[in-house]
Amino acid sequence: MKQIIFLRHAKTEMNEKCRFCGIIDTGITEEGRRQAEKMQETFKEYHFDAMYCSPLKRTKQTLEAIFQNREFIEEDGFIEISLGDWEGLKKETISQKLRKAFQRGEYAPPHGEKHEDIEARVKEAIERIFATYPDGSVILVCTSNGIMRTIKRIYGIKTEKMMSGNLEFFSLKREA
Repeated sequence: MKQIIFLRHAKTEMNEKCRFCGIIDTGITEEGRRQAEKMQETFKEYHFDAMYCSPLKRTKQTLEAIFQNREFIEEDGFIEISLGDWEGLKKETISQKLRKAFQRGEYAPPHGEKHEDIEARVKEAIERIFATYPDGSVILVCTSNGIMRTIKRIYGIKTEKMMSGNLEFFSLKREA
């Protein structure tokens, strides 16, 4: 069996300010860095055959805080969803109805990325990673909430909640 563990990045300023971030390239906060460093204990039992992250600073900085002196592979397929006109806005400025429809994959913000495009690029990246590594491999991917929500939707992964908090993780397994 092969396994990919998906980890959401640590806290950012945009998270603290309750703003939509999307592809705005923001880094993690000092608090986020400290929280990520504590994840070293969580992952000490794992042997990762490879580690991937999106090209955004927040995912790279999260992995750097957890795993010093490790190399990561940047994967464009895991970059956060482009939120178009919503990027940088306070979440409270968008109606709850539209936000829920967006989370379910039923609505895209004006000038934002369409869900079918997001799903296609994410699925392609996941399937390519599964095809690359032999049976028994464990891969870590650090990405963002929107991508993790998309993965849950595509692969029917049931978790306590659809939204992932900072540094929450889940796994996707595949029989060889």
